[in-house]
Amino acid sequence: MEETISLRELVEIILKGKWLITIITAVAVLIAALASFVLIDPVYSAKATVSVNNGLVPGKQPEEMDSYFNEIITPAAYIERVKSPQVIEAAIKKSGLKQYNIGQVQSNLTVENVQNTNLVNIKLKGTNPSDVKKMLDSILLAVKESLFTEIQKRVKKDSDHFAAQAKLEKEKLERLLKEYRQKAQALQLPPSLLLDAVISYNNQYIINLDQEHLQGISSITETDLISLNELSNEIKSVSDVYRQYTSKEQQLQAFSKIFSVDNKVLIISAPVEPETPDSPKPLLNIAIALVVGLMTGIGVVFFQHYWQESK
Repeated sequence: MEETISLRELVEIILKGKWLITIITAVAVLIAALASFVLIDPVYSAKATVSVNNGLVPGKQPEEMDSYFNEIITPAAYIERVKSPQVIEAAIKKSGLKQYNIGQVQSNLTVENVQNTNLVNIKLKGTNPSDVKKMLDSILLAVKESLFTEIQKRVKKDSDHFAAQAKLEKEKLERLLKEYRQKAQALQLPPSLLLDAVISYNNQYIINLDQEHLQGISSITETDLISLNELSNEIKSVSDVYRQYTSKEQQLQAFSKIFSVDNKVLIISAPVEPETPDSPKPLLNIAIALVVGLMTGIGVVFFQHYWQESK
């Protein structure tokens, strides 16, 4: 038959070994306190929340230029850019914190997209509260400058493309106008009619040539008139294309001078210097050590009691 132990006996065993329990608990608490206050370096974190291209804030740039932002500024693309070595390297230079390297910053950097939103949470951990705040500020600035530079490059590339196309169309237009004048002169049109026939104003070429203009000029045959009208229509067509390219080039040049990423990347919550560390948490560690110490001490006392009783 198994021997049962009453509650009274259990309490007596614990009281008998109270000093051992106290010593074990005190040692556990002391170790936790030393680790929390002396051995483990405190870790601080600076945080920021950024709204990425949410479309809620009106911008100064025309709506048709939004494509330059929408292709580059998305939460996913922003997260990748924040963690990129190029941005981290630029941030280290801006902050002047050259004691850190790219790998250290990346390993302590957490960037997450808040589900179903355009918000991005950024957290940077470190042992120096001033450094983490300064570094995170520099990262946010480096990302913004990186976005600005890339958009500017794309705008310039497109602007140069439209300028080149406009130049080609202008050369083609000038050849057509020259051909038109030569044909008109060959038909011995009056100078006043030539002036009416080809008008150049602000890059707009207008050809006014119809039967009414040619009344009384017997030397103009129907074939010549058709030829001039066909040439006139071609000039108008090329002129339209030329104006489109010129307009796009001018629009992009104006856009490049005024565009900003500030209204597409909004800092909702700016980094602040942390006052308390994220870890270690001394009170929590000591409380856990107290519980573990008590349980361990009681366990040792019971083990010691039954060891002696079994002899």
